[in-house]
Amino acid sequence: MENKTLRNILISIAVGIWFIVFQNAGIIPQITPTVVRADSALQISGSVRIDDIVFVKGKVDANLESINGYAKFYKDPRTGQFYVLPVTDPYE
Repeated sequence: MENKTLRNILISIAVGIWFIVFQNAGIIPQITPTVVRADSALQISGSVRIDDIVFVKGKVDANLESINGYAKFYKDPRTGQFYVLPVTDPYE
């Protein structure tokens, strides 16, 4: 009886550890999303899915050319008109 109980406990521990390893590797999806709260700067690589509101404290640098495809202009897809985005040019 004692031997079977110990074996079952060890098997349960091994299954739990492998479950966590596969979940951290992304093979098994996480049940609840990870909440990240930080007071210092974060560097994020890859893709991030945001389902809620994001509060940004401080300055955010945005490369409008890579986001929009145009240097400082935005093309309205409904009208086809271009609008100048209010930005400051660091080279002036």
